[in-house]
Amino acid sequence: MKRTVVANSRASLVWAILACMLAACSGGGVSTTPPSSAISPEALRESKASVWTLVSSPNEPLGTTGLYDDTLWGVGGSSPNDVWAVGNNCCHPHGSQDYYHALIEHWNGSGWKIVKFAKNEPADSQLRAVSATGPDDAWAVGYSVFPNAALFEHWNGRRWSVVSSPYIYNGSEMLSVKALSPTDAWAVGEGNGAAIAEHWDGKQWSYIPGYTMGGLTVLTGVAATASNDVMAIGNYYAPNANLFSEHWNGTSWSYVAPLQNTSIAQFNGVAAIGKSDYWAVGYQTPSSNVPQTLIERWTGGSKWSIVGSPNLDPPSGAPLFNTLNGVVSLSSKDAWAVGMWTWFYGDGTPRSLFERWNGRKWIVAAGPATLETNNNNASNELLGIARAGSGTLWAVGNQTIPPACCNETLTVETTHG
Repeated sequence: MKRTVVANSRASLVWAILACMLAACSGGGVSTTPPSSAISPEALRESKASVWTLVSSPNEPLGTTGLYDDTLWGVGGSSPNDVWAVGNNCCHPHGSQDYYHALIEHWNGSGWKIVKFAKNEPADSQLRAVSATGPDDAWAVGYSVFPNAALFEHWNGRRWSVVSSPYIYNGSEMLSVKALSPTDAWAVGEGNGAAIAEHWDGKQWSYIPGYTMGGLTVLTGVAATASNDVMAIGNYYAPNANLFSEHWNGTSWSYVAPLQNTSIAQFNGVAAIGKSDYWAVGYQTPSSNVPQTLIERWTGGSKWSIVGSPNLDPPSGAPLFNTLNGVVSLSSKDAWAVGMWTWFYGDGTPRSLFERWNGRKWIVAAGPATLETNNNNASNELLGIARAGSGTLWAVGNQTIPPACCNETLTVETTHG
């Protein structure tokens, strides 16, 4: 992912760790033996038509530096005509400097429109996730530098406003949110190096102690089917990324052991299939030392199980960087995961990755042709996906389209099933 402006944000901590680890991974020899699930990008484009449509979305105007960085990290909606996408935009002037602010966009059924972030939002803020239960109830979460704290913003049908949350010593950030009703929502992230989960009861956010590992522990995703069935996933770093998850049964959090067969693996997203039935996605680094897709399923009990997932690789057989950032389930026989693939992390052009569960196995699916172009000067990446009503899915991220210098918003949609 190209970055023209670097965010001065605690929220960049997780991504900085990831980039560092992946750079270290590339130091070893790259295997020329492709995974059994490798697929040629060229073959994909030639053999499949995409069910996804690229939809135009707006960007904030240039800041005082002449540079900009518009990214949508999360998406969520209550219906096909009520969808929110959130992220960050740079650069907004604040005194003699330029800062990030939240970028919030709304889909009304016919087009995307930028909606003003909360009037009382602190300078240098970013939003990472959004969840809505109706047109007058949506939560967006993230992080602000001033103060060094998690950021909660709420939509009441008219405007966004910042809502206070418990103070976490030494700073905190929220990376995912799931609203079940106006009086029942969960947000997860990291605070003072430990995993944190907070609950909204209709009046206030409260810190709910959970299970945590030694070292830095971060919760990157949360999903739920009911108030007594909530799954949070993430990672602990000791020092490499290791998988982590915990489940809420309505009374307390308990650790659920992911299956990790490699020395480095990371969960990025989670989705509920049904009661006590979840998908989690991310990446793992096999013997090739190149990150490859990772998908696991939990159907109750104390452990997750790995479900085979494909990767995009060239005909030459050298494995490419593949990772999944988000997942959504329509039924036990239909789910989607999105992310990115590239020839080599930090050297090559990222491309969006679409994968679909057909009830038997995960397969690579084609994306819109404009996202899979052979133009190596263009890049795109999907960072989040969500369902908004029956059969309506949205995925969001960013893209860089020459001759533009910087990141722009990316939104794609499909309706099926």
